[in-house]
Amino acid sequence: MCLLILYILFNSNVWEATVDLISEESGKSLKKLRPHYHFETKSLPDHKRKSPQELRFHSKPIRSEETSELNRELGICPRRKNVVILSQGRGGSSFLGGIFNCHPQVMYWFEPLFHVGNVLNVNVFMEKEPISYKDTCFHLVDSILSCDFSNITNAVLSDISTSSFRRHSQALTSDKLCPGKKTSGKCAPLTNSLLGQVCNSYKYSVIKILSGRLPNNSLKSFQEHFVQQNKYDVKFISLVRDPRAVVFSWVKLNWIQGHSNAEFRSNVHRICDSVKKNVLIGLLSPTPWHRNRFKVIRFEDLAIDTSNVAREIYKFVGLDWSVSVDKWINDHRRRKGEKNPYSLFKNASTAISKWKREAPEELIKGVEDVCGGLMNIMGYKKWCKADRDR
Repeated sequence: MCLLILYILFNSNVWEATVDLISEESGKSLKKLRPHYHFETKSLPDHKRKSPQELRFHSKPIRSEETSELNRELGICPRRKNVVILSQGRGGSSFLGGIFNCHPQVMYWFEPLFHVGNVLNVNVFMEKEPISYKDTCFHLVDSILSCDFSNITNAVLSDISTSSFRRHSQALTSDKLCPGKKTSGKCAPLTNSLLGQVCNSYKYSVIKILSGRLPNNSLKSFQEHFVQQNKYDVKFISLVRDPRAVVFSWVKLNWIQGHSNAEFRSNVHRICDSVKKNVLIGLLSPTPWHRNRFKVIRFEDLAIDTSNVAREIYKFVGLDWSVSVDKWINDHRRRKGEKNPYSLFKNASTAISKWKREAPEELIKGVEDVCGGLMNIMGYKKWCKADRDR
């Protein structure tokens, strides 16, 4: 057990606009705030005191390897690093999740809140969720971030064990949890103790959550919980895709009815409003706890420039890069896009532009009317008929 000796004082009053959301289409930059840390030495013995040069005082963020070296010198054990991916359904979060899942030191969780909803009969279109939903979600996320699964109900654990979602996680289908996988192709039921042991064998935990499955569809509910706990090193990646592409995909999959349906506008509101609300919370009105923990990425930028954007994300969340990530990205860009709508093999041009060529004009205009605020924040330009030929 580590003795946490606070030799370092974080000065959170030093801020600088450095996070840019670049709109590929408009070329405009939306500058947001990212914290720059200012370190001070406290009352150390003379032989242990570091000079400003040794501690590398500067206005730029300390690199992760420098922080690790300093922590080792001071006898401080770093907290487990955790990442939460937030996105709307059909927003590209499975692709981003795959970029983490392929890392050998990442325990990846593919939509764990789905299992809570499955057990409690909660879906993304419910007007009001039961009170137990919020508490059960908190217990599950707490368990994942702390690697202590003693508070997970048997029903939720059983649903995770048997769900097809489990196969999306290398960690949950590893030899440790699926010793007979090579011969039978099946995994054994998960147990609280075994899951905890396996979780602690990984350096990082990454959770993919759809915004519609957040309690009250809002990051605020989790934010309040994390502030109260104040024990997690967790960062949030909000992945946003053009809402016209998202809605068109939902219609094609029959998740919602098309533009001629009476409920079309209300369904589009549910898709866009929660994303917009969470982006505004994270970027424009963050709490002091939240300011250095939130980053917004456009799916279109990730699809076009996957390697560079992925490295930027890894740097932000503090994860060490792995050659396995390079391999995964190369493998999933090399193959052409498949007809399976859930495939992670992406053709960047198709993923970004298909809706422009195929979506009905009335659908496009309807989405633009409802989701104009989100589109403006994210730098998406309005559609014109000339886009059909591009």
